[in-house]
Amino acid sequence: MRHPLAALTAGILLAATPLLRAAEEPRAALTRDPAATTPPQSQIERIVRAPLTVSGSIPIGVEADVYCSGYLGEMSEVFPGTIVSAEKEKNQTFFMLGDIVYLDIGTQDGVQAGMEFTVVRPQQPVNKWGSVSEVVGRLYQTPSRVRVICAQERAAIAEISYSCMDTQVGDSVTSFEPVPVPLVRRTQLVTMCDVPNGKVTGHIVETRDRVTPVGTNSVVFLDLGEADGLNPGDFLTVYHPSGRAEGVRTILGEASILTTRSRTSVAIITRMTDTMGVGDSVELK
Repeated sequence: MRHPLAALTAGILLAATPLLRAAEEPRAALTRDPAATTPPQSQIERIVRAPLTVSGSIPIGVEADVYCSGYLGEMSEVFPGTIVSAEKEKNQTFFMLGDIVYLDIGTQDGVQAGMEFTVVRPQQPVNKWGSVSEVVGRLYQTPSRVRVICAQERAAIAEISYSCMDTQVGDSVTSFEPVPVPLVRRTQLVTMCDVPNGKVTGHIVETRDRVTPVGTNSVVFLDLGEADGLNPGDFLTVYHPSGRAEGVRTILGEASILTTRSRTSVAIITRMTDTMGVGDSVELK
């Protein structure tokens, strides 16, 4: 015969077994095999890995790059008006944002209140690369923009509404034309092993403010323009041909076009693998 105490103990254990199992189930859920909850490797990569390329369009510069860089134009450009005086001319020589200037054009020239003009200042001629006599054109600074407050028959009063640098009496003015900052999609950088693509080539013939050496975000002037098939937003490879190894070139970086004229353009350096400057070659991508 089974001992009464032993029978009582066995009964208690049998009754407690479901409770013990219920208490252990949540713990089992917390200690589940990690492999059962880990998503496949491809899902992890899609979640945490950054895209290899930029899918959307991005601006290649800022407003000041477009409006403050100037341009490479014809040798003797004619402008419709000139800053002939200023409100504070007796006290200062240079004028900045908010200052009042006086123009020598008025209502007889079609000038009305609210009209805007770009201020232009001719600078030095720029030679073709490798020539001491042939010129690409003349460099023109664009120090500011003015907005006409009121106009009389032969004169106009204007406020400097946008300033890149000092404005001076004697600076010329021309009609303002809005220019958007180009939106582009990044392209693969050309490598030293890539052969020339056969597209148009040219040179960096001048740099903004004659900065040297040139680096990323520097503005440069090229001897290529609309007549050569260039448009704002186009990319060009900047390179230096090898002096002895035929066909070999050193890749210096990449530039993108900000603005174009007939035979010249303004570009910004978007990537740099080595320093570059006036005389280095460019190839349209």
